[in-house]
Amino acid sequence: MHIASGDRWAGAEAQLWTLVRHLNKRDDVQARVVLMNEGETAERLRDADVPTDVLDESRLNAFQILLGLRRLMQAHRPDIIHTHRQKENVLGSLANLTSLRVPSVRTVHGAPEHKPGWTRPHKRFLNWADRYAGRHLQNAIVAVSDDLNNQLSNWFEEKNTHTIKNGVDIEFIQTHAHRTAEFLTTHPNHIHVGFVGRLDPVKRVDLFLDIAKQTKSKEKAITMFHVIGDGPLRESLRRKSEQLGLSDSVLFHGHRNNVHQYMASLDVMIICSDHEGLPFTALEALALGIKIVAHDVGGLSKLGRETNGLVLVKDHTANGYTRSLLETIRIGHRKLNKESRKNQIKEEYSARKMASNYANLYRKIENKNHS
Repeated sequence: MHIASGDRWAGAEAQLWTLVRHLNKRDDVQARVVLMNEGETAERLRDADVPTDVLDESRLNAFQILLGLRRLMQAHRPDIIHTHRQKENVLGSLANLTSLRVPSVRTVHGAPEHKPGWTRPHKRFLNWADRYAGRHLQNAIVAVSDDLNNQLSNWFEEKNTHTIKNGVDIEFIQTHAHRTAEFLTTHPNHIHVGFVGRLDPVKRVDLFLDIAKQTKSKEKAITMFHVIGDGPLRESLRRKSEQLGLSDSVLFHGHRNNVHQYMASLDVMIICSDHEGLPFTALEALALGIKIVAHDVGGLSKLGRETNGLVLVKDHTANGYTRSLLETIRIGHRKLNKESRKNQIKEEYSARKMASNYANLYRKIENKNHS
């Protein structure tokens, strides 16, 4: 039983959706999901025939959700509880402790949050409860990259931490990217550079706009920039784009259900986050043969060393990214040989391999629990 928020569709939700679909293709695992919100994640899971329950946090308080989790655990009798994100870790662990007491796993999808200030006591308590649950109520902590695993050693015992890399469904991605986005039809001679993801502070889309400004001033080729995704910073980023004089050069597309079509229409994707685990968008872009210019951080560092489609940037400034972007554009210009790179995602980053690694971990901690 997976327990997750489902309040938005982003990297962690894409990982959950991909994982449970591929777990359910196996003969030895049957996965179901409990979400705290209705929305796109719930819809996608149901469309994939994944058993899905929702305990809607817009109508239920934390205690009611806890009771709902206990009820669902007792009804479905899962062998393993698998939680995602902070609140779900805490409530899932408490529900398990007071009902089945079966082995429990969590996946950490990104760098742990810094300790909040004293002005936010509820966040400090949630951080403490989350780490307590990980240390005392859960059997395994999974990081999506080795770098993230090293960070988790500050809070959890090394013997309980594991690295299982994210994996993508390459066939699904390529099948759903057979059409091109409308911007490629209307601007066929442009070089298209994009950001794909949530418009959250850590993703540094503000830096992406600075890169667009510098690139437009230095590159004579016709270049367009695309922000594909939604989030709390959308309006402030639109205003910044206007202030930089980029209204005609940067298009905000919002959230797209057909995101793979939009990704496949890009020539280069930029990932300039302050920190990352192993972003799904990077794996998806590589599966589509899209060149990536990315911050040399987290799981991106190793991924960049293992593929020829990812350019790593250590200088985390607009100047640093612009230099690498201009070099990338000038080397390949238009299509940048996408077709030759479509198969560069190795088995190590496949959804099948990810599901196999989780199934092995489930079996390991279940056998240990019975011994």
